[in-house]
Order: sequence, then C-alpha cells, then structure tokens
Amino acid sequence: MKRRLASLLGVVMLGLAGAYLAVFGPTVLTEPLAVVALGGFVLSAILMVVGGLVDSVTLGGRCVPWNALVGIADVVLAAVVTLSAVRSALVAGDGGSWLFAAAMAVGGTSLAWFGVQTARDSRHVDLEATPSSRRLVAITLLVAVSFGIGLYVAIRV
Repeated sequence: MKRRLASLLGVVMLGLAGAYLAVFGPTVLTEPLAVVALGGFVLSAILMVVGGLVDSVTLGGRCVPWNALVGIADVVLAAVVTLSAVRSALVAGDGGSWLFAAAMAVGGTSLAWFGVQTARDSRHVDLEATPSSRRLVAITLLVAVSFGIGLYVAIRV
C-alpha cells in the first residue's frame, strides 16, 4: 500500500512545487534557504515517484530497493518541513509561529522515524501490498485523532 501511494504523492508534490514557482516566479529562488527547501521538496517527490514505480535502482554498482528510496524521501521531506517551519518562526517571531514550528518539529520527527523504518524494511512498518484490516483501522483512528488535534489547535490558536 505504501508503495502504491508513494508515486501518487510524489506526482502531487511535483505539481505543488511547479504551482509554487508558477505563482511566485523565480524571485523566490533568491534566498538560499528557500532554494534548499524547494530543492529538498522536489528531491523527495522524485524519490517517491521512482520508488513507487521501480523495484530497485542501481547506484554505483549497489542495488537500492524501492523502500529505501521512499524511506529516504520521507526523511528529506521531514527535514524540509521542519526547516521551513522554524524559518517562518524566526522571521515572524510571535508565539503562534513558534507553536506551529514546535508542532511541525514533532510531526517531522515522526515522519523521519517512519522514513527510517521504511528504508530499513523494519517490523514497525507494513510494506505489504494489502495491509491487514486491523492495521487499516489503526491508521484510520490515528488520522482521525491527528485531524482532531490539528483542528483544535487551528481553532484555539
């Protein structure tokens, strides 16, 4: 399931990066941190697309499986999201920005952990084509709770 969604997510991410550049133009690439963030976002998207489409890639005589590509993409995305949130908090400097940055750091840490587990094909992640119904229920509950917490924070802050 993770593999099927990786290529779709990668394509959506590439579309978002293209839309961002189309709306704001090349002037957004004048700041080095913005270039790093957008470059990391695009790199993550490309790794997800490739990982979702091929079984493995040979780099320098070494075979890299699809799950390593997708896991690395998750880690890069986590770093980019966290970096962008902290940068925004440094620029704005208000309490709400720092609360958002802290929440994104927690979310980024979680995504990075998940990416490392995916890359390692750990027992903590399910890379099977069809996950169990118990796992799907747990994922659905996790998404619902996360959405509820996010909605609460958005309304209260």
